[in-house]
Amino acid sequence: MAGNSPRVEEPAFVSHYIVQYTDDEQERLNWQNRYCTKTICDGKLICIPNIPLDSGDEILDSATGTGIWLLDVAHQVNPNISLTGIDISQRLFPTQYPQNVTFAVHSVTNLPESWSNRFKVANQRLLSGALTHEQWGMALSELYRILKPGGWIQLLESSPLEVKTSSGPMKRLTDAVAALFVNKGLVLDIVETLDQRLKDAGFGNIKKQSVALPRLDSQDLDSEFEGLKRLVTAGVQALKPALLATGMFESEDEIGALSNGVDQEWNTPSRFLWSWTVIYAQKPDI
Repeated sequence: MAGNSPRVEEPAFVSHYIVQYTDDEQERLNWQNRYCTKTICDGKLICIPNIPLDSGDEILDSATGTGIWLLDVAHQVNPNISLTGIDISQRLFPTQYPQNVTFAVHSVTNLPESWSNRFKVANQRLLSGALTHEQWGMALSELYRILKPGGWIQLLESSPLEVKTSSGPMKRLTDAVAALFVNKGLVLDIVETLDQRLKDAGFGNIKKQSVALPRLDSQDLDSEFEGLKRLVTAGVQALKPALLATGMFESEDEIGALSNGVDQEWNTPSRFLWSWTVIYAQKPDI
């Protein structure tokens, strides 16, 4: 196992990330990532079908956070495959990891020049709450550049627009988060526009697949549904400071009461659906 991540000066980057880091953030992100892998990706860490991964290949995890996706991948691939995780902050980086894993402080909007045409796969999850319109263009352009010809990008995204509910506490919560996106200059319609953004960046062979949660036909509906409730309530807790800043709530107690109302509303799973999308695309093999 490798030792501590090296301490480096974090680059200047204007962050629009709407979630505040807390002592519980590492646990929340780890659980959220694995829940998404299980329910949205059908248990697959790499959703691109039939992609060969050979000794010497490299995989990049953008906005790696706690590095949990990368660490899980490390258990499944050849140890001679190099795994690199990047984030704008090292505060959540793990301190112990396999020898073929590296963590570094970089913004996806400005990756090292030396990384051009280097990686076989680039993974990124849930940056709808962090990137503006301009930053999405920069990020996809950079991810295109660092991929080998024939390499693949894999994205998992959702947004407040992907929650379908007509009224009640969940509707108010969704509207508040949507207002927060607008205030921060984030991209509400990112799921609908990602395929075109990928085309604009130069990608081809674009595939998109969406899953609406809860999956009412799931054989494990109760567990899956409870997991979704946990994902939302934990997310509300992490969003409290940002939601208060919108002026739509007078206190944390009001947000807490709304969260409790959502929990009660969800006694009937069919009252709402939250759609999540995985989209992958290929850099042309020139």
